Amino acid sequence: MGKAQKETEIETTVVCPKCGSTDLEKRNHEQTLQKAGGVLLTSAGAAAGTVGGAASGASIGAAIGTVAGPLGVIVGGTVGTFVGAISVGITGGFLGNRFGKKAGVVIDKNIFQDYKCRKCGYRFKH
Repeated sequence: MGKAQKETEIETTVVCPKCGSTDLEKRNHEQTLQKAGGVLLTSAGAAAGTVGGAASGASIGAAIGTVAGPLGVIVGGTVGTFVGAISVGITGGFLGNRFGKKAGVVIDKNIFQDYKCRKCGYRFKH
């Protein structure tokens, strides 16, 4: 068991490929990318949800308002527009935030360089 444990330790040691130093700084972009992805996709989700929700809410409200006549169609369409825009806009913003944060994590793990050597300044991915 001692030999297997030593081999595991050797495999997990990260060394700078340029100068061979083990004095490394692990870089973490995850939090920044989660925020950026969350903000961008929250905005996109809210905007798309608001437009789609307003359109569907207006048509549903107008259909319900036909029972009350022409004024009911106008009032129903107006109320439906606001209710649809708000409810679907909030849902779109929430889902956009969730997916944006997950996208930030994926980008961090696959694109950005994970380590920076404190000795020579070289950045690399393990």
